[in-house]
Amino acid sequence: MTPHRLTGNLKTMSLPDLLQWAGRAGKTGALALRRDQLLKHILFLDGAIVGSSSNDPRDSLGQVLLSEGIITETQLKEALEEQKRSGTMLGMLLVRRGVVTESRVAAILRQKAEETVYSLFLWDDAEFDFADGERPPSDQVVVTVSVEGVLMEGLRRYDTSRRIREVLTHNRLILARGPRPLGPEIADRAFPRRVYELVDGRRTIADIILEAHASEFNVSQILFALVQRGHAVIAGEASAVSGSRAGAPADPLTLARERLGRGDAEEALEILDAARKVGVRSPALDALTEEAERYFVEKAYRHYLPPGKIPILKRPMELLFDETLRPEEVFLVSRVNGTWDLRSIMSISPLREVDALRALKRLRERGVIDLVDPAGQSKAA
Repeated sequence: MTPHRLTGNLKTMSLPDLLQWAGRAGKTGALALRRDQLLKHILFLDGAIVGSSSNDPRDSLGQVLLSEGIITETQLKEALEEQKRSGTMLGMLLVRRGVVTESRVAAILRQKAEETVYSLFLWDDAEFDFADGERPPSDQVVVTVSVEGVLMEGLRRYDTSRRIREVLTHNRLILARGPRPLGPEIADRAFPRRVYELVDGRRTIADIILEAHASEFNVSQILFALVQRGHAVIAGEASAVSGSRAGAPADPLTLARERLGRGDAEEALEILDAARKVGVRSPALDALTEEAERYFVEKAYRHYLPPGKIPILKRPMELLFDETLRPEEVFLVSRVNGTWDLRSIMSISPLREVDALRALKRLRERGVIDLVDPAGQSKAA
């Protein structure tokens, strides 16, 4: 029997209304929410939330462990390499390596599932699809959270986010250390202290979010507290880095299909990105974006960015501070150490695969990085 489906947009039926409907009706099923290329699921069993999933790399177990300071990027890279060989789950591998305890992994998995749900309260425009009767997969982490509890915390975060934006108005703001020393409420806690250490008078909020391997809300909440308490100050803002297009064409889908038909997936993606920036939303746009992203990733690995090649800086790092680099480019450049290949850098990145590849391609075309083989001799084609 085909499950009943409820579909719509959060502009017409809000997330709190959806959650209350599922809870009061005792629903069992999966609520899928899509915003652009991000897809997240909330799983229900008899009206209670029992799990969530996400295709956002920042919601992955590895990224959460990095943000908590439990593992290093090198440890994550090595564990992911072993996982690829053995097929063993990442948490189990890290426990076997003695990096983290089994109880800590279980706690982080629960936290990860809950954070995925809470992040959806900050989405005001997303398509949703509730598949009635769909049950959680057997390997799904069970959290068992009441809808009422999620509503209270989610709405609190929504209100907090609005207050944060009154002070930290956009993510291009640059923060510097303030005059007041840290108190124990921050200095004695790993993640807040880590965020504070990233405040250096040079990084933007967007840079700090990427470096922290955490969600925008969690990082912004700490930065807001640091500014409010005088531990950090707003020191300026970075210039907006605009794309190649100021606005979307009159018929972006037709133009993007034409570019993709000629094999220019990158140009097609730029057209579709510009369309989203001016508010264009449709299932057809999402489907074409997925097609263009798949084509670009395959072509990038085959022609521009072979994953086994090692990126090297063509200029000293200190000279790159004058470059107008986007936050994702700054993150990737800072991981170029002459030893890690592209595959390794991609594995520890909080960026989506296609976004990281597009950034790396820009860096190579601008002469910021070059690619060499593992022996350090011949360049990539």
